[in-house]
Amino acid sequence: MENPQKNTSANRTIFLDYIPADLKETSGENWRIVFSVKIPGQEKFKRFKRRVPKHSNKTVRKKIATRMSNNINRKLESGWSPFFDGVGVNEFKTLQSVFETYLKQAQRKVDDKLLRKDTFRAYASFISNIQQYLQEKDLKNMFVVEFNRKFVLEFLDYIYYERKRTARTHNNYLLFLNQLAIFMNERNFIPSNPVTGIAKKVVSKKKREIIPAEVKNEIFKYQATNNTNYLCLCLTVYFCFIRRTEISKLKVKHVNLSSNSIFIPAEISKNKKDGVVTIPKMLKKIFIKHLEKSTEEDWLFSSDHFKPGTRKINPKKISSEWAKMRSELNFKDSYQFYSLKDSGITQLFYLNVPLIKIRDQARHHDIKITETYTPRNHKADEFLVDLDFNF
Repeated sequence: MENPQKNTSANRTIFLDYIPADLKETSGENWRIVFSVKIPGQEKFKRFKRRVPKHSNKTVRKKIATRMSNNINRKLESGWSPFFDGVGVNEFKTLQSVFETYLKQAQRKVDDKLLRKDTFRAYASFISNIQQYLQEKDLKNMFVVEFNRKFVLEFLDYIYYERKRTARTHNNYLLFLNQLAIFMNERNFIPSNPVTGIAKKVVSKKKREIIPAEVKNEIFKYQATNNTNYLCLCLTVYFCFIRRTEISKLKVKHVNLSSNSIFIPAEISKNKKDGVVTIPKMLKKIFIKHLEKSTEEDWLFSSDHFKPGTRKINPKKISSEWAKMRSELNFKDSYQFYSLKDSGITQLFYLNVPLIKIRDQARHHDIKITETYTPRNHKADEFLVDLDFNF
């Protein structure tokens, strides 16, 4: 009589749509994880194979094979089917190997000037923090196939709740993880993008404020006494709306006082386009003094106390100098370095400068961006009060 307790894989297939994954170990190096799944609409099974990565230590290789089998079986048990959800050909590569490939290709784009160095550094920083997370959670040998929606959500929660980063930072990581997932999907590491559909967090309004006239006067007096070179830098941001990283890459040769202009080459511009901004007469006076002993190849603002020089400045030094001044003058934290740019653009609106001229000076690609700086009234408008406007 047949033993009712006996339950072989062959018997289980009568009730299941798959045959569980198992290691097929050969005498050579071609170890394979093999599993079978029923073809939709048929009683036949299709066999699938996954190669077990080579390893000099046989015991370690068996542990890797066991992890692979368990991972596949968990997916099969949950209802996954390679016929419907797809299969990543390279899904059992390590996530670390993907990081290395991603950064290697990004570096090539930097070399070909298709990607900014600052963007590459941001990518490297994102990956470094993901690696730190993998280390903390004992996931350093994680397979690409384990880069799923659950992992992504847990990592984003770690960033926002455990590390207490802002909603904006959370969204930046979400954007990077989406780019990474697209990269893996296009190269057959994963069958689909697990980041799709994950919502961004609502970002609160930027805390930086427009700088009022009395505060601008204090800044001018302080820097005129302490560092006229940094004053020149601040006024360049205020009048010309040049970004911090762009400023750190400008050279003296980019300033043309005879034509009252600054040229921002595409290779240092955030929008990767050549741009020209106007130097107003007040700033021109400051620049004449600032450039007195400079050469054309000097950095416009060097690491030597922000004066023209041969040593390139780190953009962070620009912000740290602002923070130092803000602390000494006891200003609110909301008066941030980029408040200079916001304040300058807003001032042009108050002076009734045509919107298109403000757009060009700010080098906005769309006038809608410029319109976001339009100042809002928080009290009755005197012009409207006195207007002869009736029914």
